[in-house]
Amino acid sequence: MDKENAWNKIPLEDYEQHMQHATVAQSQLLNALTKKYLQKHTPERALFLGVSGGNGLEHIDVNKTKSVYGIDINKSYIEETQKRFGAKIKQLVLVNTDISISNESFLKADFVWAALIFEYMAIQKGFEFIANNIATSAKLIITIQANNGSSSVSQTKVESVKSLKEIFKIVDKNDLQIHALKFGFELHGEEENILPNGKSLLTYAYIKTKAAGSVHKSET
Repeated sequence: MDKENAWNKIPLEDYEQHMQHATVAQSQLLNALTKKYLQKHTPERALFLGVSGGNGLEHIDVNKTKSVYGIDINKSYIEETQKRFGAKIKQLVLVNTDISISNESFLKADFVWAALIFEYMAIQKGFEFIANNIATSAKLIITIQANNGSSSVSQTKVESVKSLKEIFKIVDKNDLQIHALKFGFELHGEEENILPNGKSLLTYAYIKTKAAGSVHKSET
């Protein structure tokens, strides 16, 4: 039997408490970034990878965005997101799946939000999933964490999140750019936001410039 993914061991309440902690403040920043890029691009078909409890979905313009897909590995996260946003966002579709192994195509999104997911999966696999779920013309927003000498998982006294140390890895930003280009994404903007604990979030805005073919599938 495969080992249970660490994400399935963490209650949403614990995760949100950790992310909202004053010394972490990633939840607040990610919410602001979600609002910024949704307002900038006003997508018709949006895809959120690692949707967790739906942080930032309140910024969806339901009159302009025709479909919203949220994907997460933790089924209880998906269920809570449905409770929070299902009534307000009628076009919301939530999917419980592991994008690090899934080859499924759920939609052809013109906007993909991928914040803090590549720390927990292979970059190649992440881009393969995105390629299967993106339109010919699309925007891709990726946020990764830079520790700047701090520990990978911040100390907030929320015990359950400590298990993420087992699967967390710092994303090599140069490797990320190489994969982005390989899959047809051109970098059009980037920003760095410093967090209270000295870490920072690096956000990269890409535009899809060409189709990604089967040549990009990982070798076995």
